[in-house]
This record gives sequence, structure tokens and C-alpha cells, in this order.
Amino acid sequence: MTNITTKLSVNLKNAFKTADEIWVAVALLNLQGFEFIAGTIKKDCKINFIGGIDLPTDPLALTKLLSLKAKQTVSAYMFTKETYHPKVFITKTGNELKSFIGSANATNGGLNNNIEMTIEIDNQEISKQLLDWFSKTQDNSQILTTDFIADYTPRYKNRIKRRKEDREEIDEFKKTEQKKLEANLKAKDLLISKLKAIRNSRVYQTYKQDRADIIKELKKSLDYPNFINLDLATFWRTKELGTIVPIRVKGKINNDRAKFTKLMKYICDDSIPLNTRIDEGLNGKLSIDNVSEGFISKVLVIHNPNEYYIHNKEFTDNLKPFGLSFPRGLSTGDKYQLTRDTLRNILEETNIDDFAVLDQCLIQI
Repeated sequence: MTNITTKLSVNLKNAFKTADEIWVAVALLNLQGFEFIAGTIKKDCKINFIGGIDLPTDPLALTKLLSLKAKQTVSAYMFTKETYHPKVFITKTGNELKSFIGSANATNGGLNNNIEMTIEIDNQEISKQLLDWFSKTQDNSQILTTDFIADYTPRYKNRIKRRKEDREEIDEFKKTEQKKLEANLKAKDLLISKLKAIRNSRVYQTYKQDRADIIKELKKSLDYPNFINLDLATFWRTKELGTIVPIRVKGKINNDRAKFTKLMKYICDDSIPLNTRIDEGLNGKLSIDNVSEGFISKVLVIHNPNEYYIHNKEFTDNLKPFGLSFPRGLSTGDKYQLTRDTLRNILEETNIDDFAVLDQCLIQI
């Protein structure tokens, strides 16, 4: 039987209470982790331990672990050969083995508070394989001694000092970012308020009808959804939902109408992931020079204004004063999809009918 647990302490405590022998291999042990182990197992339970120092294992916890040798059998080793990062707990009760493998170290955070994931395994063969791994790892480790702890302690203290400085720096960064977030949220609230005011005004229905008429005209000009009998003159002339400069793209489309038709049908194929359509449409085999993100997003709005927004400089500039910046470091397709999801929330909150109408409302603001 295999179970998944997100709070290791509960399941591990039940197994430790009855165990005759335990094996613990963790990258990090602190006082809370040691106290959990020592306070849970039976007095005659044999302890096998392999720890690491790549993470700041507490030397006081190691000292307390060694002190248990006066009361019960303890086999303790430290792995220093390479980076050591396992989180493995094995118990033996009678002849039955049980294993726990996951992300949790022997700390209060790992056992109780952090978001962790651990698999509990009752399969005897797998547990035997893990014991074999433990034995081989121990062979490549050094025995834990008071001399080891004495040499390690000053390095641990220096590391904790640096870690405290790093934490203070990160905390300051978090405070700065939180202030930015709060400012952006206030700006976003202002945007929502302004959009709601337009939504509830008499002029809103005019905007809605105008955008519906424009989409209808643009569909006709591009022969949507066939994209064969094109009226590009009308398409260029319709400046709403983004101005497309014909001199940059007209010749490219006219030189290969068949490719343009394939590109437009590909862009409007909702069975293909949105980010893939954008990236392939701009840089893939069907891409056409100067058929830009503005052109493609305009076609997407024509295709379905409930799902797609017009992405051009004017639109993004209209949003920036309200703290809505567009993600960087992503592909154009990923950026468009993430932004679309954010804007969809604004549509829902303001009850504006679609992205085409939202574009008109932002122009008025």
C-alpha cells in the first residue's frame, strides 16, 4: 500500500511509536526535528542516522543525538563527500518495514508547517532496497564524533549569521514589493471603479453597439472564417481595434494569399493552445513578415471578442497608469495568454461584455 501525506509528523509518529529500529537520512536536522524523533521512539529503539551539512544542520541537535548513546543504540554518520539532499525515514516493527520518502527534512517546518509531500510505502521489497541504499550511503559517510561537531560549529555559526543577513535583505525586498503591490491594487481598484462607472452610464450601450458593428465589418473585410475573398482596403481603413499600417504588410499578404489564409485559420483554431497559436503565428512556418502581434490579436478579437483582447501599444499604455504591467521574460504567446487571463477577471468584475468593448472604455478613460 502507498499513501501520500502532506503533514509527515502524524503518519511518522504512528510508525515511530512502535518501531524497534529506525533509519533516518535527511539533509537537515534541527533541535525540533531531534526532539520529535527522541520524544516519539521507544527507549529501546535502535537509531540509524545519516545527516548532511549542505543545509544548516544544527550542531546542538547532533550533540544531543550523540548523547543518546548513553541510553540506547545509536549509529550516527555525516555525509560530506558530495551535495547531500535525501529525506528518507524507514521503520522496522517486528519483521515489518515501512518507508517514508518525500521533501520533508527533520525540522518542525518539514514535519508540520511547510507545504511538503511525502509518500508512505508499505511494500517490503521497496523498503529493503531503501535499506540497501542507506547502507551504501553510510559506507561513504564519516562517523559523527564530538571532534566533527567541534570543527563544524564555528562554520555553522558563521553560516547562520550570513543567513540572518540574507533573511533581513529578503525581508526588506518583500516589504518593498508589498508596497508596490498595495499601490498597484489601489490603482487597479481605481481602474475598476472608472470602468464600472462607464458600464453603468448611458453611453455604454452605444460603445457596445459600435464595437459589434466594427467587428461585423472587419469579419466581412477578411471574409471570416474563410479568409479567401479579402477586402484589405476596408480592413486597413478600419482603425478601431488597432491601426495596421498597410505599407508594411500589404505586399506580403498579396504575394501569398494561400499562406495568409492558412495563417488566419490557424490563429482562429481554438483547439490549439492559445500561446502556441501566438508564437507559431509570429515565428513559425506560417508566419508572414510584418503580420505582427497587433495584427494577429485584432483577428483574434474579430474571431471571438469574449476570449481575446487587442494587444498593441495604445492598449498597454492605457493600462500602465493603473498598475497593470505586462509580464516580461516570457514568449509572446505566454505573455498574451497570462495577460488575457488577468483582463478576463476585470471583465467579470466590471460586467463589461467583451474585450472589444473594454478597449473602447479604456480609450475613454
